[in-house]
Amino acid sequence: MKVWKRKNKILYVLVLSIFFSFFFISSVHAEVFIDDMGRKVYINKPPTRIISLAPSIAEILFYLGLGDRVVGVTNFCNYPPEATKKEKIGLLLDPDIEKIISLKPDMVFATTEGNRPQVVELLERFNIPVYILSPHSIEDILKDMVSIGKIADIKNDAYLKVKRLRDRISRIKNLAESKKPVKTLFLISLDPVISAGNGSFIDDIITLAGGINIVDPSLVAYPRINEEMVLLRQPEVIIGPPHVINALLSDNKWHNVRAVKSHKIYKINQDIISRPGPRIIDALEVIYSYLHGVDR
Repeated sequence: MKVWKRKNKILYVLVLSIFFSFFFISSVHAEVFIDDMGRKVYINKPPTRIISLAPSIAEILFYLGLGDRVVGVTNFCNYPPEATKKEKIGLLLDPDIEKIISLKPDMVFATTEGNRPQVVELLERFNIPVYILSPHSIEDILKDMVSIGKIADIKNDAYLKVKRLRDRISRIKNLAESKKPVKTLFLISLDPVISAGNGSFIDDIITLAGGINIVDPSLVAYPRINEEMVLLRQPEVIIGPPHVINALLSDNKWHNVRAVKSHKIYKINQDIISRPGPRIIDALEVIYSYLHGVDR
């Protein structure tokens, strides 16, 4: 009997040793990445089954050449066209967790703009690594692209593609430096009136394009403003999504604004200006052309 118990004890210790050996080995070989929230994300190998929880992330993944690894996207991931052919996992705020799990992802990329913390916590309970992006400037967006490239083990390709974007930024920045700064207002909403200020990548774009954002300095990234402030600061150019600009043109309260009187009111594709991905450089080039009245 004693011999039997001793054998069981030896077997138990052996099993534990093997278990902890495997655990230790996997931990030693796991790479650690720090996401934009300062969280440690562990991965044992470059992910091959990726899920995007935001349209901007899907655009980054496809731009970096990782489209073949994407197994799921949100219902709003509509660019590039190839993204629309991927499995849908629901909405940004309320994705289908069961669907995500069924796709067996080895990496999920999320964003603070739209994805709830509870979703991230729930996915991690199922041992699905989640890397969170939270860019507030063009530089942040480019850094996120490089980080994704490192995680996917395509660092060199990512650096090259990001460099192409940086070259386009440098070109616009150099051109803008030779132009007179233009007082600019970007409108996100008209009812209530919401603009983009300090701490937003839209504000960063306006500055790089040679504009002076009339809502700066602002205490929040997307401040609510009033018509009185706009009349006082008199923007020379107003830019916004088509539905916002259409509403502005039919509102008599804006007729005494300099930009309206001089017909310098411009519409911009909402997707390219609101998504912190590679097409944000397209938005920079468009806004430069609007501010300075030149072809891109």
